[in-house]
Amino acid sequence: MPLELGTPKGRLLLAVLLSRPGRPVTEDALVEAVWGGEQPKSAAKNVQTYVHRLRQRLGDPGRITREGRGYLLRAGRDELDAARFEDLADAARAALAAGEQDRSRLLFDEALGLWRGPAFAGIADVPALSSEATRLDELRLGVVEERVDIDLRLGRHSEVLGELTALTMEHPFRERMWAQLMLALYRCGRRADALLAYRQVRDVLVEETGLEPGHRLRDLHRAVLGEDPALDRAAALGETPATATATSTSTSTSTAPDPAPSVAASTAASVTAQERGRPNTAVARMLPPALGDFSGQQAELAEIGAVLRADRAADGPAAMVTVSGPGGVGKTALAVQASHRLRSAYPDGQLFAALAGARTQPVSPATVLGRFLRALGVPATAVPDDPEERADLYRGLLAERRILVVLDDAFNEEQLAPLLPASGTCGVIATGRVRLGGLGGAHRVELREMSETDSLAMLRNSTDGRLASAAPAELSGLVRLCARLPLALRIAGSLLVSRPHWRLADLVSRLADEQHRLDALRYRDLEVRASFGLSYEGIRPVARRLFRLLGLLEAPDFPLWAAAAAVDTGLREAQELLDELVDVHLLDVTGTPNGQARYGFHDLTRAYARERAEAEEPVESRDASVVRVLSALLAFTDIADRDHMGQNMFQRDADRWQPARVEASLPSSVPPMALLDAERVPLVAGVRQAAELGRDELCWELAVGGHALFETERYFDDWQECYDTAMGLARAAGNLRGRARLLISMAGLLYTRRRYGPAEASNTEAMGLFERIGDRRGYLEALSNAPFFLVPNGRLTEAIRAGREAYERLTAGGQEAAALHAYSQVGLAHLQAGRPALAEEVLTEIVAGARKQGIRTLVARDTYWLGQAQLARGRYAEAEESFTELTECTLSIGSSGAFYTAHAWGCLHLARGEYAAARRRLLEGVEVARTLHDPMFETRVFVDLLDARLYGLHELPAVISQGEHAVGVARGIDYPYLLAGVLDKLARLRAAAGDTAVAKRLADEAAIVRDTIR
Repeated sequence: MPLELGTPKGRLLLAVLLSRPGRPVTEDALVEAVWGGEQPKSAAKNVQTYVHRLRQRLGDPGRITREGRGYLLRAGRDELDAARFEDLADAARAALAAGEQDRSRLLFDEALGLWRGPAFAGIADVPALSSEATRLDELRLGVVEERVDIDLRLGRHSEVLGELTALTMEHPFRERMWAQLMLALYRCGRRADALLAYRQVRDVLVEETGLEPGHRLRDLHRAVLGEDPALDRAAALGETPATATATSTSTSTSTAPDPAPSVAASTAASVTAQERGRPNTAVARMLPPALGDFSGQQAELAEIGAVLRADRAADGPAAMVTVSGPGGVGKTALAVQASHRLRSAYPDGQLFAALAGARTQPVSPATVLGRFLRALGVPATAVPDDPEERADLYRGLLAERRILVVLDDAFNEEQLAPLLPASGTCGVIATGRVRLGGLGGAHRVELREMSETDSLAMLRNSTDGRLASAAPAELSGLVRLCARLPLALRIAGSLLVSRPHWRLADLVSRLADEQHRLDALRYRDLEVRASFGLSYEGIRPVARRLFRLLGLLEAPDFPLWAAAAAVDTGLREAQELLDELVDVHLLDVTGTPNGQARYGFHDLTRAYARERAEAEEPVESRDASVVRVLSALLAFTDIADRDHMGQNMFQRDADRWQPARVEASLPSSVPPMALLDAERVPLVAGVRQAAELGRDELCWELAVGGHALFETERYFDDWQECYDTAMGLARAAGNLRGRARLLISMAGLLYTRRRYGPAEASNTEAMGLFERIGDRRGYLEALSNAPFFLVPNGRLTEAIRAGREAYERLTAGGQEAAALHAYSQVGLAHLQAGRPALAEEVLTEIVAGARKQGIRTLVARDTYWLGQAQLARGRYAEAEESFTELTECTLSIGSSGAFYTAHAWGCLHLARGEYAAARRRLLEGVEVARTLHDPMFETRVFVDLLDARLYGLHELPAVISQGEHAVGVARGIDYPYLLAGVLDKLARLRAAAGDTAVAKRLADEAAIVRDTIR
């Protein structure tokens, strides 16, 4: 049953663990696998979060365990397709050795039936997975060859012909497959085709590697030429192709060398034409030379080959492949390389035309048809003037001939239409910066930047060994600065070769200057800027303006509403412009999280967009566009905050750009806070950019706008960065309200990090600033936070008084959501003071009010405390109802929701005497708390986990050690109620172990701490 595994990074992390089942993978290795060289500061914490989520989705926390400094995934061989595949293949070989050919074939088939595509499809280029992916793919091909051997032994040569034809096209260097294909063709009575197959593989090997076929293929070729009876006898005797070949060697006769491919193709074309009773036409060889240092794109080459080598009926449509991608990504190089590899499949010729689709004046189809007709042998005086007559003659000449037509850099489908053959015997490769989606039946290949591995290979191949001793870090840095774009990499290689006095570090230093990077990426007639310029000049002026203004944003990607704000237009108009930019690959769709498309630039394309903005837009226009986008982001934070908290909690001063348009662009089925999570990185970048522009109001409001998101998902580093940036600007601008609001946000960060004393000091400072400027609303908000710091400090009476006062004053001021948040601490204070009945009364009122206001976070959190109050009163059935409701709404409180549910159910099981279940859930709570790096959560769960009833006497030493750790954690936070709890439980464990003196000392300390709680 398929599982939803969350984010791509979560899936990648699981893939790495699955590639090493039963073996621990270090946390550093997982970080490297998931983020590569661009690791965020919170990478280790994020890995722990992903592991926790994987445990939840797998439904078995024990599946993934912490082992030392890493994680280990446990899975049986029968649960892993890769292991089952290998076991089935071994069983098939054993059956074959025992003479059970039919059973062996069934087992091989069952093994191959487990495959759904290449190993680790889509992520096989990740270094942590690449070797395992290569190993598994190689194993699969070996098993295919073994199974085909059995098919040939069983006389199924006609049944495997189609499969072998496709396999040899996809894997042209596997000589064993070619031998199997030749033998199958021969046994089907197709001796000439078997010989043609040998010529095909020989062409491929000689052209691509410079090597002749191996001795087994050569022996088989001689046997086929001599019609060696051993080839037929092999079927009856159950011999393999290799055995048949070896047997035939002694009886085969020598043959003359094969004619050169061009001569053979010309002869075949001449005979074919004469047999048809029409004039002979020339065999066109118009392909440009292939690049000698071509690297990468092997999957795309195989994909193109598989489509264009497939047999098609003459009365069917021509096989067609379109290759699209941004300028400089290598479309032409790929098309030419693929076409050279396909020469043997199209012996009647290859036509090539550069259509200049990205230029101001694309080449007309009539001009191309004239060139093609002359290349096909039509005298210049016989070429019709009428474009339609040219197309008719062209298609007539191509009918039933095997000719490959390569149409490079197409402008659109209309330009291509007259140039497409009408015969299924022909093939077409069309490249373009546009996607050419209107060509029905075409197989589409879309190129992106190269992988890191292929980029490094391309650099090494193009620099004549100059980089053999280069440091890996420097090479990776150069690849990153070239954004893995083939054109940029080729220019970098050319610069290093042509300037022998340059060190690699010199080039890296030149490219590190983003403002002049495109200046540096130029070598003679090769220029990245010019390549982008062709696409840019080919779109409408309004699309060009959106392109250059979006390039000014520091955000790595952006949604529809950001584009609308950038040019101050409606959503529909913005969508049309985005689609135009995506169509010509000046923008990419980077993903569709939560059903909302996000758009982003290739790194070098962004640099070009900024160049154009600086050249074509006045400073005022550039700044105004950025401010509009940031103001739209601010409107988005309002929407998310209102949905999450029930109302907007603070006074808003900065302008918002079209909040109604922003809200209209959001998918209604997804909570706005989840959508805001996708804007986390743009939000942090936006705070920085607002600071650079000197917009203090915009800057601090954006920083505060992220408060709820940062708190819910515990993005502490981002929270701190936004605070530092905005506070620096607010101080410089003398913005007292901004400083006060940021101090409240900092109090929230310190509170979430369990630093209660500094949190209270920050909040108190904010109250003073609000009083100073006469901001009553801000003062009341700071007042509502006060009980949150008093409860942990054990000042319960003061917390109850402050919570009631804040509740009354905030309610009177119309701030109902803030009032309920403050009042929640009154319920918690009663519970910790030993008054669960009063706590239940207050918490019931709060949950009801929060439901009415739609404050999902408060409903979830206080339902947890309500259940705890009910447990304290011995009302287990009511507590179970509360915890069931809590489980259903924990998504509202983000990553901490898993802790609340684990701890709640653990407490209920403990109260009921269900000790095994209690222990399991409480241990789960500890794991979540540690994943969240939350000492308060960890201490809270240990208060219950250290209950002596959960353990046998033989376990006490280990549990006591855990208790001592828990006491150490509790001493690190200023929360006397929890410290007293763990001291008391550790005292009981010591007493149970017979350490009465230590137990008494601990119990006395617990009593002293408890006395400080008032």
